[in-house]
Amino acid sequence: MDFLNQAMRTAAQRLSTPPSFENSALVTDDAVLAAQVSSIFRRSGRYFSVIEGPRMGRQDASSEATRRRNALAKSGADHIFLGALADDACAAMRSGGGRLEVVQNVEAVLQALRGKLSRPRKQLHWGATNLGIGLHLARSQGMELICDLSESPPTQLVERGQHLLVACEMGASISEVIASNVAFAFNASFATFPELSEDERDQWIEDIYLLGECADRGTGLVSMAARASAHLGALTVDRYATILWITSGFPWGIATPRQPSTHLRRYPDFGRIVVEGIWASEPKKRGARAALLVDPGKVSGSEMQTINRALLKNGTLTHALRGEGATVATVDSLVNLLPNDIIVLSSHAGDAPGERVTYAYEDFDGKPRRLVVDEAIGFGFDHLSKKVHVTSYHRFQSLDGVRWADREGKKALPVGTAMLAWEAKTREKDARRYIVHSEKIERVNGSMGVLMNDGTWFFVSHGFSPWAAPLLINNSCWSWHELSERAMYAGARGYMGSLVPIMGAEAQGISEGVFQQFLGLPLPIALWAAQRTTYRDDRQPYVLVGLPCIKIPPNPEDPVPFIERAIVDGIHYWSQLSKRTQNADIKETANRNCKFLSDHLKNFQHNLVRRPIPSNGKPIAFSDDA
Repeated sequence: MDFLNQAMRTAAQRLSTPPSFENSALVTDDAVLAAQVSSIFRRSGRYFSVIEGPRMGRQDASSEATRRRNALAKSGADHIFLGALADDACAAMRSGGGRLEVVQNVEAVLQALRGKLSRPRKQLHWGATNLGIGLHLARSQGMELICDLSESPPTQLVERGQHLLVACEMGASISEVIASNVAFAFNASFATFPELSEDERDQWIEDIYLLGECADRGTGLVSMAARASAHLGALTVDRYATILWITSGFPWGIATPRQPSTHLRRYPDFGRIVVEGIWASEPKKRGARAALLVDPGKVSGSEMQTINRALLKNGTLTHALRGEGATVATVDSLVNLLPNDIIVLSSHAGDAPGERVTYAYEDFDGKPRRLVVDEAIGFGFDHLSKKVHVTSYHRFQSLDGVRWADREGKKALPVGTAMLAWEAKTREKDARRYIVHSEKIERVNGSMGVLMNDGTWFFVSHGFSPWAAPLLINNSCWSWHELSERAMYAGARGYMGSLVPIMGAEAQGISEGVFQQFLGLPLPIALWAAQRTTYRDDRQPYVLVGLPCIKIPPNPEDPVPFIERAIVDGIHYWSQLSKRTQNADIKETANRNCKFLSDHLKNFQHNLVRRPIPSNGKPIAFSDDA
């Protein structure tokens, strides 16, 4: 830590304590309402939760609402406001019970909080654009934001603290408001920068992927960093100790290799992900109770022994899954069903080959539709169900002749009915009768499978165990692409992965830095320091996603009762679901998961090894890796 400058040490201290939640929260897609309501909450170090409304056009609309209600419960908000949502979205949010109040303006919020919240005496008049900047300026000066001007000032930076800059890619007003709230809660400076077009963003990410096929990846990353820096233009970041990039998908941190950085995606569910990230970081005991270490034996010189030893010294219970035990079905179950605070994967990863398939079918309105989809399939045998475990990834290419990336073109189509009908028909036993054409393709862009001992695992999850929000560290080639978005959407508090293929010595160096030399520091700083130590230059192949306060803290408590309690709770949940449901597939899954957890509990209690470590003030370490 000696080479960290004073600014970074100060930032590490300030970021070690996450913000607390305000007692109120707002669910809305109305960016102006979100900005104006946020401005009346002025307590320093408090995060006012704004969560986007549930997307009711999706087939899993009920889950959309459930995920938001669960996040609101984690925030501990006493007053939850539904702002300008459609009737079906309001009904979905209210279906879980509790008091949720519909509001249309700031006055309704103030009336509901009368006696608990005072209105700012001064006002900042602003327009309906550039809302994140206006909001941060108003709150920093203790003013209420009033959006009554025809246009907003073109300001792109509000200075507050130099320990952290929150830099938000423009183009989504509600995301700018949420990002501004994050900056205020962390007492940080806030800036915006021009949006990268969707086509250009996708091409830049593709260019990074293709670097993996080049001999000189380092030079390619430097060139890509220069391209990204040019896009940022006048945004000067040198004086800030750390940076949180709010992005539409591109890893902007590569443009600023001399400063620690992390990222959050502005879509999907940006607001929910922030709430869950703060919740996971608040009590220190929640960050490193249990770790799952997965090493299928596909890479030489694995860094897992280094990580395992470091975590044991940290007081973390480790479960190491090695070689033949690291199967697709087992890993998928352990990742999704157990309360892991840390998950580490060490293997090969990359986009898989597959098929480009054309489906012709009628939607629920009887209209003929034509959908072109790229499909990648992964297989692995599940010893519990005695069936082949199948995971799949789909990337849509076109609908009724309109490119999937053409947002304007798709607006003229009834997309929702087409997709709902396709999902229903592909679940039919003779679903292949709807296929009118298929062809093999070498790579399904974005599929990003991870190689397990018995096959390729496509990580797809709608949610981790409710007992934990894991930090997922993936030492697999190219692993940052796509997997970070899937992990964060499922409820991870952070994701660390590489932009390009890495060598075993590099993974070893990064692991020693993150898990030993810089353990306990906020992860953006720990990862940055580990990369500087490993490469001794500006190369930064690893990228971090998550709030700037995430870290791996010492575990102060015996994790065994926690693990046992969580497993028993999971058994009860799946058992009850099996009894309630009338759906045969859901019942089969519930029974299978219940059996898996029951068996795992027995194995856990039988194989548990308590390993005392030298007397150095650390707690007793645990491992169930015999």
